[in-house]
Amino acid sequence: MPAPVLRGDAGVGKLVEDLRERRAEDLLDSIFRVATELVRGERASLMLREDATDDFVISHAVGLAEDVKREVRVRPGEGVAGHVVASKRSLLVRGGEAPFTVRGGQYRSDSFVSVPIMIDDNARGVLNVTDRFDGRPFEDADLVTLEIIAGHIGACLVQQEQGEALQRLAETDPLTWLFNRRHFDKRLEAETNRALRAEHLLALLMLDVDKFKLINDRFGHRVGDQVLKAVALAVKQAVRLYDVPTRYGGDEFAIILPEADTEVAARVARRILEKAETVALPGELRDAGIPLSVSIGIATFPRPAGDANALVEAADSAMYRAKRSPMVRTARCDRRARRFRPLRIYPIPHVSRRASCRRSSRSRWRRSST
Repeated sequence: MPAPVLRGDAGVGKLVEDLRERRAEDLLDSIFRVATELVRGERASLMLREDATDDFVISHAVGLAEDVKREVRVRPGEGVAGHVVASKRSLLVRGGEAPFTVRGGQYRSDSFVSVPIMIDDNARGVLNVTDRFDGRPFEDADLVTLEIIAGHIGACLVQQEQGEALQRLAETDPLTWLFNRRHFDKRLEAETNRALRAEHLLALLMLDVDKFKLINDRFGHRVGDQVLKAVALAVKQAVRLYDVPTRYGGDEFAIILPEADTEVAARVARRILEKAETVALPGELRDAGIPLSVSIGIATFPRPAGDANALVEAADSAMYRAKRSPMVRTARCDRRARRFRPLRIYPIPHVSRRASCRRSSRSRWRRSST
């Protein structure tokens, strides 16, 4: 099992990636501003498609108020920009009125040019320039110039998306499709810094598959891989939208829970156990009557853990405390005394080796733990 310590180059790697992203964004902004200057436009906007909604929003602008940039949202077919998106054809207007009926209102400028940003025959954006500085209407030469620049913007977007895709692959575990250790190190550093600035808690879950080595030795790595995939599926189904589920290493998983205290983390841990009960197990384990058993440790930052490394160590130690407990599969690190106390999350079928405990034994455990 890898030592629960953050790699020292995590901050440097984050800085390099931030610089790359900034360079790509700066290049896009530079191309946009050059386009505006070449055609002597007074106002301009670059609208890009929003993946979540397919609406087009303003990414870069010149001569527009900040509230306009934030509020403008165009759907294909709506307004001039929406018409250009839907038709996939450029539009040059010299005399104030578009040569078609515009759904969503008329354009207010006397002369304007709108050019689609095309990628693989799909409109991914629109470049709009309105009103020349000299008061004259735009010309065909301006349209040709903007169409050439639109091609460069499209190439820049493709390069940016490819870089993002490669980055995602570099930070994804190929077996479980959870984030990998590299992404974990980077995000944990960022989230601990954010928790300090915002003065809120951050929780970390460390999860380990019980007797995983025995499963591998008896049934082979193929079955072991299926078990890891099943646990990963349970984790994905249980975590919140903004949590960071990670395959930490081997049969150990880590989940970063932003803005979460021990109670919130315990609810997520409970859901993981419940989801693990429903996932399909390999046939070899079912035939042998071997249940899936996991142990979960919980720790919070900045109390009691004072830094990212201490948070990982505390959650890891709590996880081993849960693993040694005969009745409880989840333990937390106590904030005040730095002691590890079991949470009242009882075993459930296919999650714990001791799922069939009697009510009386549970009652005795409750009395002894309070």
